Amino acid sequence: MPEGLSSLLHELARLPEEARGSAWDEVLRPGAVIGRFELVSELGRGGFGQVWEARDTELGRGVAFKAVRAASDVPDERLLAEAEAAARLSHPNIVTLYDVGRCDAGPYLVLELLRGQTLAARLAQGPVPLGEALRIAHAAAEGLAHAHRHGVVHRDLSPANVFLCADGQVKVLDFGLAHAFGRRRVEGGTPAYMAPEQRRGAPEDERTDVFALGVILYRLLAERLPFPDDDHGKALAGPRPAPALEVSAAPALGGLVGRMVAKDPVARPRDAGEVAAALAAFRGELERTPSGPGAPVRTRSRLPRWPAAAVTLLLALAALGAILVRRLPSGGAPDEAAAPAERVTVAVADFANQTGEPELSGLSGMLITSLEQSRRLSVLTRVRMLDILRQLGKEGVEAVDEPLGREVARSAGARALVLATIHRFDQLYAIELKALDPATSDYLFTLKEEGRGKASVPGMIDRLSERTRTLLRETPAEVKASQVQVASATTGSFEAWSEYFHGEQAMEATRYDEAIAAFRRAIAADPTFALAHYKIAYLGEFTGLDAAGRKAEVEEALRHPERAPEKERLLMRAWKAHLDDQNDEAHALYAQAVAAYPQDKDALYMAADLYFHEGRTEEALPLFERALALDPTWEPALLHVMESLAWLGRTDELVSRSRAWVERSPGSAAAWRARAQGAQAAGRIEDAVADARRALALDGSHFSRAALASALALAERYPEAEQLLRPSAERGVGPERAKATAQLVAQLTYQGRRREARRLLASLPAGPAHGAELQSLRLVFLLGDRDLAPARAEALRLLAGPRPRWSGLPVVLALTGARDEAARAESDLPAGEGRQLVDAALAWRGGDRAAALASFRALSGRPNPDVRAPATWFLAEAALEAGRDREAADALERFRRMPAGAARSWMYPRSFYLEALARDRLGERERARQALDHLLRLWARADPDQPYLAEAKALRRRLGPAEARR
Repeated sequence: MPEGLSSLLHELARLPEEARGSAWDEVLRPGAVIGRFELVSELGRGGFGQVWEARDTELGRGVAFKAVRAASDVPDERLLAEAEAAARLSHPNIVTLYDVGRCDAGPYLVLELLRGQTLAARLAQGPVPLGEALRIAHAAAEGLAHAHRHGVVHRDLSPANVFLCADGQVKVLDFGLAHAFGRRRVEGGTPAYMAPEQRRGAPEDERTDVFALGVILYRLLAERLPFPDDDHGKALAGPRPAPALEVSAAPALGGLVGRMVAKDPVARPRDAGEVAAALAAFRGELERTPSGPGAPVRTRSRLPRWPAAAVTLLLALAALGAILVRRLPSGGAPDEAAAPAERVTVAVADFANQTGEPELSGLSGMLITSLEQSRRLSVLTRVRMLDILRQLGKEGVEAVDEPLGREVARSAGARALVLATIHRFDQLYAIELKALDPATSDYLFTLKEEGRGKASVPGMIDRLSERTRTLLRETPAEVKASQVQVASATTGSFEAWSEYFHGEQAMEATRYDEAIAAFRRAIAADPTFALAHYKIAYLGEFTGLDAAGRKAEVEEALRHPERAPEKERLLMRAWKAHLDDQNDEAHALYAQAVAAYPQDKDALYMAADLYFHEGRTEEALPLFERALALDPTWEPALLHVMESLAWLGRTDELVSRSRAWVERSPGSAAAWRARAQGAQAAGRIEDAVADARRALALDGSHFSRAALASALALAERYPEAEQLLRPSAERGVGPERAKATAQLVAQLTYQGRRREARRLLASLPAGPAHGAELQSLRLVFLLGDRDLAPARAEALRLLAGPRPRWSGLPVVLALTGARDEAARAESDLPAGEGRQLVDAALAWRGGDRAAALASFRALSGRPNPDVRAPATWFLAEAALEAGRDREAADALERFRRMPAGAARSWMYPRSFYLEALARDRLGERERARQALDHLLRLWARADPDQPYLAEAKALRRRLGPAEARR
């Protein structure tokens, strides 16, 4: 960085207004020599000066000479530091600053001389091809990412500040300098590229640059702006998002651009590094699958999904973003009238426990819980901090100490990092708390509290929280209005809190059984610990705890609602409503939690997950995406996004995003499982096997084992899948054994070995312990019998029994002849495709074959695989009954390309027999023989009484030997 930059800026601050006016107009002319630079010709005029081509007379090189007209307002210390940081940037996609200086006319900058044109000039010449648009945007993103990693934000990005060099390079201009010279927003600029928070005058961060780059990319692709500019910024102020982009050559690209231009900063990628990684993946995909000129990019209007009042509320909450905290004077609170309205992002490191008492190691969670009650602070939860550390490549962190806390705080844009140490001197306990500015490492303030006996510690934390909130510019009235006593709002037992803390750690690591055991120990120490009861009720959904047990735990939690903070009370009530089958109430409570805590990924995830398991994928996906924006590597959200994309039929986006995930996290087994899912959706089964095998090698988990078994089944490698699953099915415990057993049942059924499959199925625990998943497994297995009476009896038993009920139960009742019961059960389903499938099945079994065929045809084209797959199968069977053999054969071929869940295990092999019947009647005897030969290879070890085995062999004998190939 040129040594003179800081002194130059200080001089600028002292220059009188008249010295900053038009003095340059008398100096700037061809041949003039300023310092060692001889001016050659004017290149252009910008917002804060003129640019000339010049010659460095000492070094003999061409340079760009920028005469600066500085603004009249005085730059503060932060702006000076920012300018120095900008000058240190060195990257191929950022123009190089060679020198600075001043003469009598004013200050000047000497920069790298570029030949070419600005992106603004290129856009004025006409459309930019997709590949070139991606190249330009990716290069600009790389330059921005370099700056963001060094803590520098551009704030003035527009096509005029992106330069396309004649040699093909792309350079970002004026990085941070306009802002550093006191021109936060220059007159005559391009407000269409300003993020909403800039329009409001709210604090800006890396996501401000992401928005501007998103607008540039949107314009490159669509040849229009996402938000038409106007004098008042009405398009940006309203709730309507930018029209969605539909890019036929890269379908997922529109989703990325949509997130970049999101009005809520939280919904955007967190910085340009994330954008650059995604654009690199798109460019790679485009290069691997070259094509001719594609269809033009189209835009599609998107209406807000939520009512206007809810959107207005969310936008108002989004406005409470991060605040640029000035260094606070030590020992005093700011004047209440000057308190800012924006939220301050705060990180809290783990307490340094110097007492020798292990149960005091989780006190950071208590302090976070207390600070979280503030409406002025946005507190990073410990889970969120661990998420960020994983993103930074730091896996397996057990304690967030000061160095790690600094990294987290800087990465998250936190304005304060809280560090605390607890000491013990006999019966005297003391907590020392320090808050520092992560950017400068300067201390903002220090606090100390003392108390006698361990029981005094919660009170000390309460007082420290109150003083911290006040020193971070919260008014005493605001502190009082939202203050809680942590002992009464959580637990007064340190033993209980310590166990709860360990349970939270295990839960974050997806060690759910270990987490539940820790929560139970917490309850043993404090039976009224509401949070521990709630966590057992929630995790019980995934660990085999029966419905009665889950309801008992959440009811126990709600017996003591005062023992939980506000956010957790909302989540507890929502979970109780869900367990009571009051999902409308659950949705309303989750929406309330999301609105009040928009940066809490757990609230977003739970709200999304409820929609997801109701089959309302389009409503779930945006919430999963918002959770993912907070933690781009969070596996549960990532996997649900992938699953949602698969359900919605967005295969190209699924493939692209799964590949990008692997490129970003090559050591993540979950990423490889997602890539296997994408390969399956794209029909590349052997690639899916290889990817799932890589996942299993990375973590050896039953999740990866299940993914590999599924891929092997699609590849018809059943013995290999069987060998993979048997150890867990025979010797595993809990959910792992149940999952492996269920998959092993499917592998045996594929091979026609129903007797052994039936025995394994019977070995799984009876009752509702495994909920709808086990119910559906047993029912679909019974549907594979020739005699459907057992399936009908099981369905009627489930209808009369306690919930949960499988959503496919009404369809099974309709297919097995229990028409009245099917109609009653249908009333439990929400309006939509599920009901349409039941109505079609009822019409089919009621003799209205034409109506059934029409419905099955329509439903077989829907993206949701839970509807598409059975509808396609029923279409094939109904068409075969109606003598529509061509339609039946085509439907069966389509069905075999679908990963269709548990029912596929008997439907898939049987489809070859049904196809052979259709082909035979069509006179396509050779294709009928091929279908039967394939079936008989699959059923080489089938039970002798396997349904339709004898008929298949008889048909094969009748068709005679295969025709000789010519």
